[in-house]
Amino acid sequence: MRDAEHRAWEVVKRAFDERMPASVPRRPSRHLVAALVVALGAVVAAVLSPPGRAVFHQVREAVGVQHAAPALFSLPTRGRLLVVSAAHGGVWLVHDNGLKRRLGSYDDAQWSPHGRFLVATNASSLVALDPRGDVRWSLIRREPRSPRWEGTLTDTRIAYISASGLRVVAGDGTGDKLIDRRAKDAPPAWDTAKAHTLAYESSGTVVLRNTDTGRIDWRAPIGVVPSGLEWSDDGHYLAVVSGQRIVVLDARGHVRRTVSMLGASLTEGAFAPGSHRFAVVVRSGSRSEVRVVDVDRPGHARLLFAGPGAFGDIAWSPDARWLLVAWPTADQWLFLHGAHVHAVANINEQFPRSDHRGPRLRLAGRWCCG
Repeated sequence: MRDAEHRAWEVVKRAFDERMPASVPRRPSRHLVAALVVALGAVVAAVLSPPGRAVFHQVREAVGVQHAAPALFSLPTRGRLLVVSAAHGGVWLVHDNGLKRRLGSYDDAQWSPHGRFLVATNASSLVALDPRGDVRWSLIRREPRSPRWEGTLTDTRIAYISASGLRVVAGDGTGDKLIDRRAKDAPPAWDTAKAHTLAYESSGTVVLRNTDTGRIDWRAPIGVVPSGLEWSDDGHYLAVVSGQRIVVLDARGHVRRTVSMLGASLTEGAFAPGSHRFAVVVRSGSRSEVRVVDVDRPGHARLLFAGPGAFGDIAWSPDARWLLVAWPTADQWLFLHGAHVHAVANINEQFPRSDHRGPRLRLAGRWCCG
């Protein structure tokens, strides 16, 4: 019975793997229509069979992966995670052997470029820490958030958003300055191919600016307020994520690709390290999906996982083999590697808040430093 259910699920899963349209589709040929009819018949047959009905019953009724590990005993590969437990829960550091350390009562955090330090924020301060939680320096600012750190071992910058707008400070806490007072929404993103060059949103336009000289390389009107900006490791592409669509810009600010799904919202996105594969969380009604789009192969998207409720933040492992997906509805984390799913349950109680209420967890920055 279990083997039959597994085969039926594979048929259904492949049926969900579809191409996100990059342009208006041409009228299908009669051969293509015939092939689709045959494929649809196979799916319907699988669904109407007793194992097929059992699989759909499980997908419809279950929230969370059965037989999930009861705790986060270890990460599936090398690296360290930053986790934010909102509302007095603070920032936590998770090592690959499962060791967890609470670093302090901060609202957000981000790794330095080589994972030697962290930058964190609270209501009135920007703070640089070491991985033990010891403070190296702090800067008093009003409502700092979304810190982003870049540079070499000896020459770094930190961008962050404050009540006054987008600001940049050196990695040693000196030279703090205002960059753009109109940039107060989406977190900025450092260009991975150009030193001290920052992409950010300002009044519906994505701007690429050298923060040392003030020179603007380009402006790209996008017409929406993005929820996030993400560069590929080689600096070839900048993904602009908004609820309606993902706009992928090239290094010159030209639109390379637009990804959207009718009737769905796109909530999170992240490039896999060392590649142009882009993972995206898609929310449609009461269902969420994780798909991987290859920017170099327009029109193709691969379904990794789907389930009821809402998915949260996502983070790639440093070796790009695993994708971590937060599933708040199920109180689980999912570690996805191809068709393999490793689920961990009871996530909230492992990162407790001081008031003992259920926390709202976020994955801060990257899964760092393998």
